[in-house]
Amino acid sequence: MSEQGRGRVAVAGASGFIGTAVCRALVARYEVVALTRSPARARLAASAPHLHWRRCDLFDVDAVSAGLRGCDYAVYLVHSNAPSSRLTQAAARDMDLILADNFARAAAACGVRQIVFVSALIPEGFEIAPLLWNRREVELTLAAHGTPVSALRAGLVVGPGGSGLGLLVDLVRRLPLLALPPEARAPTRPIALDDLVRAILLCLERPTDYRGVFDLGGPEWLSYTEMVSQCAEVMGVRRWVLTLPWLPLGLVSWVARRVSGAGAALVGPVVESLPQRIRLRDNPLQRAIAPEALAFRRALVQSLTADGRHLLPSPRQPIQGEDRAQLREASRVRSIQRIILPPGQDAAWVAGNYFSWLGRCCWPLVSSRACDDGGWEVGLRLPRVVLLRLRLGAASTAQRRVYHIVGGLLARREGGGRFEFHTLLEGRYTMAAIHDYAPALPWYLYLWTQAVIHLGVMRRYQGRLARLAR
Repeated sequence: MSEQGRGRVAVAGASGFIGTAVCRALVARYEVVALTRSPARARLAASAPHLHWRRCDLFDVDAVSAGLRGCDYAVYLVHSNAPSSRLTQAAARDMDLILADNFARAAAACGVRQIVFVSALIPEGFEIAPLLWNRREVELTLAAHGTPVSALRAGLVVGPGGSGLGLLVDLVRRLPLLALPPEARAPTRPIALDDLVRAILLCLERPTDYRGVFDLGGPEWLSYTEMVSQCAEVMGVRRWVLTLPWLPLGLVSWVARRVSGAGAALVGPVVESLPQRIRLRDNPLQRAIAPEALAFRRALVQSLTADGRHLLPSPRQPIQGEDRAQLREASRVRSIQRIILPPGQDAAWVAGNYFSWLGRCCWPLVSSRACDDGGWEVGLRLPRVVLLRLRLGAASTAQRRVYHIVGGLLARREGGGRFEFHTLLEGRYTMAAIHDYAPALPWYLYLWTQAVIHLGVMRRYQGRLARLAR
C-alpha cells in the first residue's frame, strides 16, 4: 500500500491503446506504476498524481522484478508486435512466451497478489489460429508460478487507436469493393474499450472470485461482414461487400497490407484470427458488464475523428519514430528459437548439450570449450582465436541458464548481451535466446555472415533435439 492507503497496480504495456485507457481509469482508486519498454515513452511521459512511469525491459527478469517491486496487483497487456531490437530473429509467439514467463516469475518473487491478463476468444474445436493458441500459451505461462491469474478473453476491442479496428477503418475508407473470405461470415462479439476497462476494474483486487478464464463480449453478435457494412455507414461512404465461398487468407493478408500500409506483424495475426465457431461462455464478469455494454456502432463513432473518416491515433504513434531511431543507433540483436525438450531434461542440460554439440557441428573450423567458472568459450581452431566468451550468470538455475557475453572477437567492447536457455510450459520447451547482443562486425557485414550462420546452426540444433524428443 502507498502512503495514501491506496493499493499499487502495475500496468505492463501501459503505452498501448488499452493500457492508456486502463491507466486513466485506475488513477482514481490506485497508485499506478506504468511499465513500458519504450525508452522514448519513459523519458517523455510526465508522471501525474498517482501515475508513475518506469522504463522496464520485459526480456530481463531482473528489470521486471525491479519494475514490480512494491506492487500489489498487475495488469498484463503486453504483446511483441512492436520492434525491440534492430534485428529480431524470432517468432512473435516465442517472444510472447519469454515475456510472460519473466513477468510471472517476477510477480511471484515480488508478492504480487493477482495478474489480470487480456487474452483472446478461443474458438471451439481443434482448428485454432496460431495467434489464438499463442494467447492460450501465455495464459498458462502467466499462471505457472503461483500468482492467481484472471484471463479476460475478448474479441475485437473497439476503441480509439486500436490496431485491429484501425485496419478495418483503413480498408473501408480506401476500397470501394471489399471481397472477404468465408471466415468473415462467422459471428463474434466485438467489445467496446470502455467495457473491457470496466471488466478489468471489476475483477481487480478479487483474485479468489475471478481466478481463471472469462469470456467477454459486447451486446451483439456480428460477423466481420456486418462490421464492415456498419463501418461504411458510420463513415458515410458507399461500399460493396462480397463474401466469397473461397479466398486464400494469404491473398487477403497481402491485399490488406498493400491497401492499409500496415506491417505483416499486424495484418497477418488479424487475418489468421478471423472468428470460427466462437461461443461466449456464461460467467459472472460478462453478466456484470452486460447491462451497460456499448453496441459496436456507438463504440465505433466514439473511436473516429470529428470528420468520421479516420480512426483516432494510437497513443504510441508520437513515439514510434524516436523508438525506431534509438533501436537503429544501438544496433542490438535478439534471436530466439523454441526447442522441444527431450523428456526428463532441463535448460541446464540443453545449454551444456548445445555448446558441446556446437564444436562437433562446426568442426573443423570452430571449437567450444567449457571454462572452470561454468562459462564457455567459442573460437576458431586455426588460428586459435576466441570469438565469444560467455560467463555463467550468478542467478542461473536448472530451469534457467543465463550466460553473459563478456568478450571475444565478435562482441563489441561495451557488451551487455546475454545468451539464455529458458525452460517453460512445464518442461515442454526450452527457449534458446540471445538478448541485446552487440556484434563487433560492421552491421551489414554481420547481417549477411554471422547472423545467417547463427540462424542456420540454431535451426539445425532445433531439428536435432526434436528427433531426440521423438
